[in-house]
Amino acid sequence: MGKGLKILKINKYYFIMGGSERYYFELTKVLKSRGHDVIPFAMKHPSNFDSEYSRYFVDQIEFNYGSPLQKLIKTPQIAGRIIYSLHSKTRLEQLIDACKPDIAHLHMIDHQLSPSILHVLKKHDIPVVQTVHQYKLVCPNYRLYIAEKGQICEKCVKGSALHPIIEKCHKGSRFASTLIALESFTHRKMKIYDIIDKFHVPSGFMGKKLAEGGIPQDKIFNMFYTINLDDYPFSNVFDDYFIYYGRLSHEKGILTLLKAMDAFRSSRLLVVGDGPQRPELEQYVAQNGLSNVKFMGNKSKDELKNLVSRAQFVVVPSEWYDNSPLVIYESFSMGRPVIGADIGGISELVDHEENGFLFIPGDVVDLKDKMNHLLHNPKLMRNFGRNGRDKAEREFSPDPHYEKMYQLYLDLMK
Repeated sequence: MGKGLKILKINKYYFIMGGSERYYFELTKVLKSRGHDVIPFAMKHPSNFDSEYSRYFVDQIEFNYGSPLQKLIKTPQIAGRIIYSLHSKTRLEQLIDACKPDIAHLHMIDHQLSPSILHVLKKHDIPVVQTVHQYKLVCPNYRLYIAEKGQICEKCVKGSALHPIIEKCHKGSRFASTLIALESFTHRKMKIYDIIDKFHVPSGFMGKKLAEGGIPQDKIFNMFYTINLDDYPFSNVFDDYFIYYGRLSHEKGILTLLKAMDAFRSSRLLVVGDGPQRPELEQYVAQNGLSNVKFMGNKSKDELKNLVSRAQFVVVPSEWYDNSPLVIYESFSMGRPVIGADIGGISELVDHEENGFLFIPGDVVDLKDKMNHLLHNPKLMRNFGRNGRDKAEREFSPDPHYEKMYQLYLDLMK
């Protein structure tokens, strides 16, 4: 079979909401450049990019209702969309009738679309691959992490999907937790995810957790994400600061990094990004006199690239099972060494003592040791940066990624 496939690409958002959407659009660009027709299906939203197919998108739905009364009134609509959406099925059916796709590639579909769409794909005998960005298939709250307790939780991986009700693990809310528990329980009983032919995981760790949760090993396909390396050019410049960039929230381990900064009063740390933990982090910095730590807030894409490309190194101190953080892809592409927590997919991206260091998650002393080692070895820092770029060219660039993904499509269509 030759090129020129019609590929149905499905994701709940059709704008850049996070890392999953960045990969969605990066892969879309790669596929289009190789002559394929990419047909999007998503939810209508004011932030969406333009698309000739937007008339088929599902209606926008808002889940964050404040008062108990509002939640009660909207519960039937919310539950209907989350658990099994007839509306999503109808819209996708119309799109498939109009476009006749060869294959479907899913990304994030939960809640705004619901896996009800899988029954439409099965009805039309369309092969299905899903890129798995989060742990939703084995964890009702997506993350294998309870934010309110600051701890990893795997109770639902091999056990009952009703644990969220006890733990209140979704938004700290009994209502929200009960809804996602019911959602996962229903989908497991329906065995609806059995319709998916292949699960693309960007980390072996993610694949391991899916297998532990009952997904057949032969359905799991492991391959890193891809990024356009030309967008993140290699840099030989090393200024007098290092950097954390990303969401400011508890699971990211930023407080551990700030605690380590007490030993580096003559070095500068830039914290780029925003999030719910920012007030707590700024308060810690003020109380401990860490004048060498600067919060930069959110930056434009070009501003961020400029800051990262001149940093001595990048710190990724996550304390949850980070799947495959794109900050490491970008950092390596620009020749920045990475000091990363030895957890989740980070352990597979950072090659210890080759393009950076791994440290014990949450261990301030171990993190200090790794930071100190790099700061006092500029030659090593440069070597690590060069090795990082080499890895990016070898394993993250679009060409080899496309060839593997295209071959996967062909294999499924056979």
